[in-house]
Amino acid sequence: MEAVKKILMSPRPAVRALALYLPGVAAALAVAAVSCLLLPEGSFKNANPLWNWQVSADPLTGAAQIFGFNLLFTAVVVGGNLFAKCGAHSRVYLPYGYLALAALFVIYGLMIGTWSFQMAAGSLPFADRIRRMFDLREASGLLELASFCCTAAATANIAFVRVRGREVTAARLRDIRLTRGEAALLAAGILALFAAAWIEANSIARL
Repeated sequence: MEAVKKILMSPRPAVRALALYLPGVAAALAVAAVSCLLLPEGSFKNANPLWNWQVSADPLTGAAQIFGFNLLFTAVVVGGNLFAKCGAHSRVYLPYGYLALAALFVIYGLMIGTWSFQMAAGSLPFADRIRRMFDLREASGLLELASFCCTAAATANIAFVRVRGREVTAARLRDIRLTRGEAALLAAGILALFAAAWIEANSIARL
């Protein structure tokens, strides 16, 4: 377990991002398969009032809307990373933003497995849903998650509150710094998030 933590908190930001993304995709696929078998189709449609809004038919406007909405999840991940925890017998602090990221992968798997997307028209066989996941011309979910992974990895070391057992240490927010590699990864994550929004907006416009 300690070895896994060290990979997740590797000194190389890109390694951290991959260590988050690849297992996350595998977990999303597993959740999708299980939920497809056990839960009714459309189980989570309209479950969250935040999803109940109309995307503009204009691709650029729609992309801006979707990008702004997805920035909320980016903010949750970054906000979580301001806090980190370390086990009593460990030397590696893991940021809480990683938990938020894991939840996003699980939610995506549930959405795929139950086909609960707001704009989804009709049903698709499970194999076609999985195929569509990896088609960047049609689906943006995996690119969005890649963006969140880049953001989480880039800000993995910004925690100003650290908890180890009963010991809590706090620093100052103004002391937070990103390395050049982290700043570059964060910028790449934001660009990927807008690219995902553009793909999704164009996909919706074609419906």
